[in-house]
This record gives sequence, structure tokens and C-alpha cells, in this order.
Amino acid sequence: MLLKSTRILNEMSPVLLNKSISGTDPVYWVFSNVSKKWENMTVIAPGDYDGEFPKTFGHYHSSDVVERYKLLSGQGILVMQKRKFVDDDWVSDQIEKIYFVEFLPGDEIEISVEWGHSWSNIGNEPLVTLDTWKEGHKPEEYEPIRKLGGMAYYLLNKNGKAEFVKNENYTDVPTPEWISASDFHY
Repeated sequence: MLLKSTRILNEMSPVLLNKSISGTDPVYWVFSNVSKKWENMTVIAPGDYDGEFPKTFGHYHSSDVVERYKLLSGQGILVMQKRKFVDDDWVSDQIEKIYFVEFLPGDEIEISVEWGHSWSNIGNEPLVTLDTWKEGHKPEEYEPIRKLGGMAYYLLNKNGKAEFVKNENYTDVPTPEWISASDFHY
């Protein structure tokens, strides 16, 4: 297993609700060459960023390869948003569907190209996930999320419970639905 990348707080500020914040650093680490089945392992630190849960940056995929995730340990929510497809193109600031997917250790999920996604650590210990993404991420896969200041909703810690706040940079966004990993089908 090799350390592939580290995201520090300064690199995360474009996708946080409060852009000038301090907190646990680094926010997360990605390791590659994990096993024959799993390519990557991501470890997200526990903590708090002015009430916002630690999270991954968020991205879409630029290829039609399906990505598989598994929650190994910790308490996490996968924020998933489906962009609208208009006039033969994806429209990033218009979201057709958004889910907050609650995971238990051992839960798995498959994600197709139209779903942007970001993990949030809502627990008091590191959140550890595995995934099958072998292609590597290109800068343009992160750009729609960076440009809009994060996912369509921010996941905040309100008295120990996860609550969402709309990202006002999006023009058309439905109310999120809370589901379990086994309830999601793309």
C-alpha cells in the first residue's frame, strides 16, 4: 500500500461553507494498491470545521467506468448528486436528485458517471473507505464542485446530528433524501 495523496485544509477551503477556517490538518489521506479487489483506501480525519463535518473534496467522473465503494470503519455519509443533462451536456449547477447515503461498516455502493459524490465523516474516529477507482482523477473531475463552492448541500453538525444547508451557488436543487446504502440504485 502506498500513500497516493493528502488533502490539507487549505486545499479544502474552496468547498467548505466557511472558506477561511481552521481545524484538523490534513483532512484526509488516500492510499493506493490496497488489494486485488480494492484500489484505494481513503482515511478522513474526525473533527469539526466551524460546524461542518470533515469531508472529501467531491468529484464527478469523466469516464463511464462504475466506481464501487465500501465503508470499512467509522461513521460516514456519502453525499451524492445527479447533474441534469440538457442539450447533450451535463449542467453542473442544476441537480436532478441528491441523496445523503448513510453507511454502516461493510456497506457497499456502486456509482455511475452522472453522480457527483463526497464522503463526510460524522463520527468521532477516522472514517475509512475502500474504492475500485483505478483510472486516477483528472483536475476537470473536481472543477465543477470547486467552481460552485462545494456540493449542492453542506453537511453540518447540529447538536450531534447531521443537518444540511443549501449551497446558494446552485440554481436548481431538490431537497435531499436520506437513504441507506442498500436503498441506492443508479
